[in-house]
Amino acid sequence: MQLDTPEPLQVDIHMKVDVEQKGGDAKNKGETLSVAEERRMLSHQVQVLKNDHRVGEGADGTLILKEIPKDEAYADYAKTVVTKENGARAKLFQEKAALEGKSEAQYAKEFAERARQASYPGEWVQDEDGKWRKK
Repeated sequence: MQLDTPEPLQVDIHMKVDVEQKGGDAKNKGETLSVAEERRMLSHQVQVLKNDHRVGEGADGTLILKEIPKDEAYADYAKTVVTKENGARAKLFQEKAALEGKSEAQYAKEFAERARQASYPGEWVQDEDGKWRKK
């Protein structure tokens, strides 16, 4: 059995590479992120804070910082993530409410209910009556 070839083997590889920028300052380049893109970029950070029981889903549709970390750097990080997420949610409420012909408050209330339902066991959620519980 002959395993060698008279000519060297050639391999043609065609590759498609998609590059996605995470973070950075897209606004300086004249680009703005959609609400969905903003929330997608924050989703991992939000989930880590939820898993750490630092944040919970508020009855008003906002993400609430329930327990401020003792480490100052981590506390600043958590506050920044919550602020960015709530900013994106406010834009979402405004856009979707206008699209669906609802008030922002009504859309936020519906969003909060969906967020409570979608939360994982052990995550903090605030019921409509304002009481906090772990799901």
